[in-house]
Amino acid sequence: MVPVSVRIPRWLMHPKLRRFVGVVSSIVGLLCYALSTSFNFLFGKWNLVKISIYIVFSFIICLATYFPKVWQHSACLRFRAHIAFLVLTITSVYSFFFDKAVNGKPDAYSIVSYAAFAIMCSSFPRQIHGGFEVDLLYFFLGVFIVQLMKIKILFGITGVCFGYFVIILRSSLNLTLEDEHFDPCDQNQVVVQVDLQQANDDCSFMMARLSACIERHQRRSYGIMDKILEQVREYGEAIDVPGKVIDHNLVFDALGPGAMEDLHDVAKSTMAAGFEKEFSHAYSNCRRQWLEMCILRLLKLREDRVIDPQTMPSMDYIISRWIIASDVALRILFPSERQICSRVFSGLHSAADACFGQICSEATIQLLKFAEAFVAISLPSCRMFQTFRVFLALNQLIPDFQTLFSDGPSMFLVNEAVTTRNKLREAITGSYMDMKNLIFRSKEAKLVLPSGGVHLITYNVMTYILFSRQSQRKLQQASLEYPMDAGTQSNNILLLQLLERKLRTNSKKYKDPALGYFFMVNNRSYIENKVKEWELGTFLGDHWGQNNTAKVKQNLELYYRSSWNKLLDYLNLDYYGESPAPEVAAEPMKNKLLLFNIHFMETCVAQSTWSVFDEQLREEIRTSIKNMLLPAYGNFIGTMRKVLGMNAYEYIKYRMFDIEARIDGLFYGSIMNQ
Repeated sequence: MVPVSVRIPRWLMHPKLRRFVGVVSSIVGLLCYALSTSFNFLFGKWNLVKISIYIVFSFIICLATYFPKVWQHSACLRFRAHIAFLVLTITSVYSFFFDKAVNGKPDAYSIVSYAAFAIMCSSFPRQIHGGFEVDLLYFFLGVFIVQLMKIKILFGITGVCFGYFVIILRSSLNLTLEDEHFDPCDQNQVVVQVDLQQANDDCSFMMARLSACIERHQRRSYGIMDKILEQVREYGEAIDVPGKVIDHNLVFDALGPGAMEDLHDVAKSTMAAGFEKEFSHAYSNCRRQWLEMCILRLLKLREDRVIDPQTMPSMDYIISRWIIASDVALRILFPSERQICSRVFSGLHSAADACFGQICSEATIQLLKFAEAFVAISLPSCRMFQTFRVFLALNQLIPDFQTLFSDGPSMFLVNEAVTTRNKLREAITGSYMDMKNLIFRSKEAKLVLPSGGVHLITYNVMTYILFSRQSQRKLQQASLEYPMDAGTQSNNILLLQLLERKLRTNSKKYKDPALGYFFMVNNRSYIENKVKEWELGTFLGDHWGQNNTAKVKQNLELYYRSSWNKLLDYLNLDYYGESPAPEVAAEPMKNKLLLFNIHFMETCVAQSTWSVFDEQLREEIRTSIKNMLLPAYGNFIGTMRKVLGMNAYEYIKYRMFDIEARIDGLFYGSIMNQ
């Protein structure tokens, strides 16, 4: 038989008994307080409104006392803190007004109510963990003692003895449950027959002991998160590839051997008593909640926030956070959980493996869901490279998955990780066809830019090619297989050819042929600049670079010929010879200068809205126009002054520096020469 010294604490700590005591005490206390003179002094005589409010208040108190377990399973520590502060405020305000309003001797109802409320509070601590139960108990005991002393000073001794008894009883029962390691297997007696009631008592005692141990373990664990974040800051947050986290024993070492032995003793005794399932469930829930909290803090997300990459305001930032969280999870948190499970369930490998899988499964699935969400993203966009970052990071972590989750219960997590990695690989591989569709079929591809600037599809194609090159380099450095076709170089050259065909088609949509050629110069020059900037020459081949440079020059010549060369026709003096006769050349020169002025103004106004993406190219085009136009214009004006003399200035609208200033204001994408 179980010793009486053990059975009595079990019986007193039985949840049903404590719940019954708490509810009965709350009912007695509320009824007595309603009949006491203290109530009348503070709130006045009863009326219908006060009765209704007091009934509702009393119902809430009794309901909270009857269902105290809700507090124990609440994971919102901030909500508990708010309730604790609310209780502190209410009791303080009550004490203030009570001291001011109640000056006479208390009646029996008042004294009984405070004693009942103290007993009610003494039943709370093992059922709820709100953080304010002890303070509330001390408050009611203090008021109880003061009330007795107001009647007669010596009665205070009775109050002190009652308070001492309640506090010592509460502390003794809690200490019995938390620190006494009771193991039925170590008893010398042989239990031949155990009735149902005793089995229930054993179960309640074991669960209370387990709850106390798990609670202590959980409190130790919460302080470890700061150490993990400190290590994360040591190697920086902006990382692309995991592998810098090296302290696999951080959590295990921080908990200490004492905590492990404590949990192991509880596991041993509860399992020996037949409560293996209950212990595994309680332990797994505790560790799983802590692990999920760690992942959320690493991701810097709230508990109620759904991880959706397509709605994140800063994609690069959240990917960096995901890489950090995954790295820490696979190389600190999960290995530590494996070590802890092995120590707690020493000698019970199947239970250790099952608990480890239950603890890590939800956090792992959450991280993999985030990675898999990138499969649905439109890869030809600028997010393609971000998708590759996720693929590369996950691919680097696959060996860790295989090492950690090699046993039966958690093997499915390895399959989930490999499946997600393969989906990302397929998405990246299929991006080539998506890029072709973007070039030829998207709405953006059909847009005609009024400014003749760099087209959106040109940006997209060059971003894709850069991504392709950088991805290949990173995978080669990591000795990983490239997830695209073997003919990456030929595919990229083909993409550029398709882009060129689309650009030519778009250039023909301009009403002004000069703007079409200008558009081609812009886009071809942008491609050439990016090839040089990103060192893609060897990636695309020398032949492509030479061919593109030649086509840029060709389009520039066509642009000059269809636009500025026409103005030179108005400045042609070959018809008149070197020394034309005034009476022959005067009138035709006036007409030609008038036509030049009109067409020059029209050309400048039109091309002032055109834009060039690069300052150097803009300056090269303006210099070429000035070298072409200024000498011919200066020669024409000089000849006209010889023919007309001072009368020539009546027809000369632009001086040389006026022409130069007008040309310098071109190609900024806004009207500057009106």
